[in-house]
Amino acid sequence: MRMIPDKVALVTGGSQGIGLAIMHALLREGAFVVAVSRDANNLKQALNAVDPQYQDHVTAIQADVRNEFEVHHAVQQVVSTYGRIDILINSAGISMREKQNLQDTDITEWNRMIDINLTGTYLMCREVLPFMKAQDMGYVINILSTASFRSGSGNGLYVASKYGARALTETIMEENRRTGVRVTSVSPGAVDSTIWNHKIEQITQEERSTMLKTDDIASIVVYLVNLPPRVHIDNITVTPWYR
Repeated sequence: MRMIPDKVALVTGGSQGIGLAIMHALLREGAFVVAVSRDANNLKQALNAVDPQYQDHVTAIQADVRNEFEVHHAVQQVVSTYGRIDILINSAGISMREKQNLQDTDITEWNRMIDINLTGTYLMCREVLPFMKAQDMGYVINILSTASFRSGSGNGLYVASKYGARALTETIMEENRRTGVRVTSVSPGAVDSTIWNHKIEQITQEERSTMLKTDDIASIVVYLVNLPPRVHIDNITVTPWYR
């Protein structure tokens, strides 16, 4: 049984990469999707690329997940338009442009990583959860990383942000166990997405061909949201299968 048709989904980072793939997947399943991104040009391109048959099911809001004021107004706008929020996908995120040991980083880099990967998830959840609890129904899916389970040399800022996001996700999960709100984290390994375009270290096409695809993550999100309300999955870890 498909659970998604006519559900209202808010997707952060919805203009590119994993978030964009999730937006398209949920539209194909019949959801109303609101894509949130801080980049107006990327949002415009994302909407223009939507299949015409789904155009009346998708809207976009320019907002920076790091900004408390913008997050609040984005959520209020969704509720004012649709009257509810059934699904929240936190997929906005960044990674390190190059490997650096902790002593070689600066506070600006730290703040940017934490603000987008952790604070953005916190702000969105804080704003959306009261509406979901009032509905006694909702699904929060946070896109994390296998880096949220294991540390790695030269990747400390990213790992710290994802460990924090995992702890936040687990806390929200426990706080809502006896409500109608489910909370799941999806923790992928390397995904072939636009995030690699900003890396200083060059990745070959052969290396990218072995990575997960953004549609792989989107299909997992669709699977989760289509589960009956009695079913809860804490976390899904997904990695490439090398042959």
